[in-house]
Amino acid sequence: MSKSSCTAQNARRKVFLYAASVVAPGASNLNEFLDMIAKGKSVLSLKESLSNAFLVGAPKFDFSVYKNWLEERHGPKRYSLLNEKSGDLVKYGVGSLIDAISAKPALEKAIKILDPKVTIQYATGLADLPVNFQAAREFDEGLFKWNSFWADPKRNQACSEHLNKKTIDPHAPESPESFAHDSYERISALKIWNAYWCKKSSLLEEYLTELKAIEKQPVVGNDIESAKLGLIRGKTKARKELHEKYKYPTPPWESISPNLLWNIPNVAASQVSMLLNLHGTSSGSSAACASFGALIDNAMLEIQSGRTDLAIIGAVDANPTNELVSAFYAGRLAVLGDSHGVPFCDLRGTHISGGACTWIIAAEDAMKKFEIEPMPVEILGAGVSSDAEHIITPSKEGPKLAIRRAFAQAQIEPNQIQLWDMHATGTPGDWNEFCLIEEFVPKKAYISARKGIFGHGMCVGGGWELTAQLLGTVKTGAQTYNVMPSGIDPAKVNPKIASLERNLLLDKVVKLASESQGVYCGKLSMGLGGTSSCVIARVK
Repeated sequence: MSKSSCTAQNARRKVFLYAASVVAPGASNLNEFLDMIAKGKSVLSLKESLSNAFLVGAPKFDFSVYKNWLEERHGPKRYSLLNEKSGDLVKYGVGSLIDAISAKPALEKAIKILDPKVTIQYATGLADLPVNFQAAREFDEGLFKWNSFWADPKRNQACSEHLNKKTIDPHAPESPESFAHDSYERISALKIWNAYWCKKSSLLEEYLTELKAIEKQPVVGNDIESAKLGLIRGKTKARKELHEKYKYPTPPWESISPNLLWNIPNVAASQVSMLLNLHGTSSGSSAACASFGALIDNAMLEIQSGRTDLAIIGAVDANPTNELVSAFYAGRLAVLGDSHGVPFCDLRGTHISGGACTWIIAAEDAMKKFEIEPMPVEILGAGVSSDAEHIITPSKEGPKLAIRRAFAQAQIEPNQIQLWDMHATGTPGDWNEFCLIEEFVPKKAYISARKGIFGHGMCVGGGWELTAQLLGTVKTGAQTYNVMPSGIDPAKVNPKIASLERNLLLDKVVKLASESQGVYCGKLSMGLGGTSSCVIARVK
């Protein structure tokens, strides 16, 4: 290989943001999101199912909006199939993807032409909790009915003899009858009682022997597909006859929807690959609150290596469940009350939110032939680190490593930074974060934190914040920009933080002057488990 070829291959490719969209509290698309940021008002709402004791970020979303797009490309059944089988993660991810590419009609065709040099990466903070919890509840309900049926003394000889004192079982649990009616203790004892006697049921053993005999029948014949269909029909008929014989309720293993399988963490990315008919890599991941920056870091490595020309990256979080909000409150992270916690202020805690953010970034050299103008955002660099010092609060050195890596890839100096967005969750960790960025963020730079507006998406929050920071910085003249506010009341800033005399982006639009190359921006995200990510970008 010639020296000139090596130089061309190793040349640093310019990477731009070509499309973006979000699903967020108070916003179902990018335009609504930027309007919301411009207002700087909290869009959090009370969680009615938790006695209105907590504020959360419930996404503004209607999946039916995407029905025509899906059916035009994949036929009349695709929308109904996705709507019936998908949970929040898939729907939010698909919706934000469709919004992003629909903003630039030529982009969809370009993506397909670039295939397979396209990577699709979606992260999820906590998987699709509503689908998982629903499956658990379905199983528990099915198991309760199942055990109750086979433990019934009318069908269970051992239980009947024990109750009639004909043959006393010394290991039998305490009878539910010994507890007060309608008490939790009685219900708990009933579950234990039924589970114990279910195991003693000779009738159940008889049924299971017959069921296993049906299920063990093999596929036989030279025509496997035909034999398989015949076997399925035969088994269905035999199971129906078995049910007629025993009149049992739905077994617990048939109580759960298979939707549990169709909503595992990689499925948002997989659905995007199928909807766009792409064959490059697609994957699901999680780096907790640092996920979006980690996705950018990986996509940049892919693009700079030449293996990928374009990356569809996204983060998705389900609508906050009662269990999730309660867990964060028990972990002293979520704040209780009907007044929202705001970064840099009372430091009481954060509010859990759900939604999605999808970005399409690509190498400029690969996109020139399509004559598609990028958005005014160039991704300069990203860095990721993990110090694993503490499950909640990373040390100073871990995030610093991510920041240094981002600056090294961006090939700029910290003193060039004019805007810096913090992870700031409105907890005492805000102060620690100010201390760790001291050597990287110059005093002249404006520091923003917007979780007081839309809450804390456990995976998607970094995507929302980057979108707000970069697309909320709008060029107004040859070298002037307006920066949208953070929604923070100056009068409520914590005195200790105010004493730093930093330029905080608060409740007003800031007018920023910049040289012709644009505004240099940095964004730090710190996640559970000590994972940190940093992104350096330029608004042109």
